[in-house]
Amino acid sequence: MFNNKISKNIIDLLNLISSSRFNTYLVGGCVRDIILGYTPKDLDILVEDEIDEFSIFLSTSLNSKVIKFQNHGFETFRIINTKTKLNIDITKYSNGNDGLLNDLSMRDFTINSMAINLNEGQFDFNDIVDPFHGLEDLNNNLIRYVSKDSVLFDPLRLLRSVRLSSKLNFNIEENTKKYFMTNSEKINIVSNERIRDEIIDIFALNNSSKYLILMEELNILNQVFPEIQVTNGINQGGLHDKDVYMHSLATLYFIENIINENLFPEISLNNSIFAHENTIIPYIKLAAFLHDIGKPDTKSFIQSRTRFFSHDEYGSKISEKITTRLKFSLKVKKYISCLIKNHLRLGHLISLPDLPSDRAIRKLSRDCYDVINDLIYLDFADYLATSQNNFDNYLDHYNDLRKIYFRIMQFRSDKIEKYDKIIDGKEIMEIFGLNEGPEVGRVLDAIQDDIINNGNIKKSEAIKLAKKILNN
Repeated sequence: MFNNKISKNIIDLLNLISSSRFNTYLVGGCVRDIILGYTPKDLDILVEDEIDEFSIFLSTSLNSKVIKFQNHGFETFRIINTKTKLNIDITKYSNGNDGLLNDLSMRDFTINSMAINLNEGQFDFNDIVDPFHGLEDLNNNLIRYVSKDSVLFDPLRLLRSVRLSSKLNFNIEENTKKYFMTNSEKINIVSNERIRDEIIDIFALNNSSKYLILMEELNILNQVFPEIQVTNGINQGGLHDKDVYMHSLATLYFIENIINENLFPEISLNNSIFAHENTIIPYIKLAAFLHDIGKPDTKSFIQSRTRFFSHDEYGSKISEKITTRLKFSLKVKKYISCLIKNHLRLGHLISLPDLPSDRAIRKLSRDCYDVINDLIYLDFADYLATSQNNFDNYLDHYNDLRKIYFRIMQFRSDKIEKYDKIIDGKEIMEIFGLNEGPEVGRVLDAIQDDIINNGNIKKSEAIKLAKKILNN
């Protein structure tokens, strides 16, 4: 039934295991994926008692290394096979069928609590060990806990249910959902690193905004992001037709659609690995969700108008606390903080009565050199999320963003041809007898500021400025 949907590498591997003398079962999420017709990225193998011997046999057969670690208190061996590009986790069971059933009873959801027998020298994808009716729930597109105790055994399963729901487009069964809602605070005993990894996976989805709403329904969102909870009910007035929280969700929704539909074909995002083995996509989306996080603490009323002075600066600092708490890398922390700190700048330039000056364009290019494309995506999503009127009349703003982008690209092209040839750090060191260090950088920054303010300058003027800087 399922063989023709699975890669030959996995079929060959399972044949190898089945032909061995060891009593083994394929278990967990990989069984679910196989039933659904997906080729799994990881395999979980249960072996009866002889875990050391089996791990040696399999790693030797695959010419792969094996590592040993503790997984939820159970001794686990992991084989990383470069040929099949699989991680193979091996754990032990004892006491025959009773041991197998005990292992399956401790798993998270019924659709992950099935097994395929690999003991008979051959295996049959249609012969499923299914004590908790996982096949029925698969057919009904439901995620249901195996038992209440199994959830409490590892509360990360509260958050994992959201990711699994999004991955499979399944619903969480009502009793399971109610139980998760009343026990949501238990997510706080899970390590921040594990929560971070689940959050990244959710934001990497094409429709993560939908599943943040599910996290809110389960009372998990306010546990993971307590700072976002206080944005609920903060009315903004003016051009906005949503409170801060709904505007944040809408901004996330729109940036996902901008990315998915490639609305800026000439303005691309970095598609290489950025951090935590992911591209930049989940992080720009997280920045979009948090971009107005500073508004509740900066809200004021001036002449009957609601204002949020410096919410960009304040929000960038709050985002740093969030990303630090959740153990994101320093690179991600700085990236999200930078986007939030600068998210108003493009909109400000567009709102000016006249076209932005060359000086303003050069300054924006310098201050946001590495993230200008990302800011364009964020600004447009923010604009669309502000009101129905903006959504209905988006074309002028869209074109204004593109014009600013192309002016920045032209400036950078001119700078490479003209400005960068004026003087460099090596010449500064030779002229003034300096060693490499912060003084050279200070001089080059001053020259760059002069270029931003005044356009092209002569080399003699750059040297005079350098002398002045060094003498002060």
